[in-house]
Amino acid sequence: MSARIYTLILLTGWASIGFGQGISVSDLRFHSEFEEKVLFNTSSEPALGLLLVADESVDQQRAESDLITYETNLAFYQSQQRKYKSEEQFLKFFFYRVHRKELKNYEQYVSLADQFETGQYDCLTATSLYFLYLTDLGYEVNLVETDYHIYLKINTAGKDFLLESTDPIAGFISSQNEIQEKEREYLSAQRQSISGISSNTRSGQKSYIQNSMLTKKQLAGLNYYNRAIAAWNAKEIVKAVALVDKSYFLYPSDRISNVRDYFRGQSELLASK
Repeated sequence: MSARIYTLILLTGWASIGFGQGISVSDLRFHSEFEEKVLFNTSSEPALGLLLVADESVDQQRAESDLITYETNLAFYQSQQRKYKSEEQFLKFFFYRVHRKELKNYEQYVSLADQFETGQYDCLTATSLYFLYLTDLGYEVNLVETDYHIYLKINTAGKDFLLESTDPIAGFISSQNEIQEKEREYLSAQRQSISGISSNTRSGQKSYIQNSMLTKKQLAGLNYYNRAIAAWNAKEIVKAVALVDKSYFLYPSDRISNVRDYFRGQSELLASK
């Protein structure tokens, strides 16, 4: 899809009604007109714009530039896909090629836009990128969300594959026993009471699967959620509330609802002093 088509879709797609319970798009505070256009057209493709726009530095020009980069890379992966005799061989090549060329350094709470510009990534942004590519390459991808982490599973040619986006050495897992062990590891990890996806510090409750079939809108909601957590940690309270509202609009999960209630309650408490 060309950048020109991308622009037209953003400007002319159907306006979306509110997804979050009790909140509509008219209730949201936008950091730019471009963001507002994107969130009014959440049902339109491409998904990349919806994932990029959580970063307030992203305008239409930058989104179009990132889309061109993405499409150039996608065309290369499509050309390579035709050369491999087995799905497993291609997926293994693809996973490590993306990591080697596009994902440089792990940094907690970066945005997908940061990732395109600098190569810094965390589990959410890297997994988002893999999800976009794999979907456009024709795979049915399961996005699995736990309390603190997100990862990919694919079933193709009668076999499961797990992609752990934060592991550049052994993140492509094809052994069924190793997949089961990895998933047990995810669920045995501990987490903070309020933390973003990809938090490194975990303590307290055991982790649970929140959603095993995330959609692109829900994935966008998680990108907003991580931005909200980062803003809150930086004591940018007003910004954090605005971001978590948009996160909840896109993905009204219990986790996001609880954090949203907490942020709004603390914000009102501070305002009353």
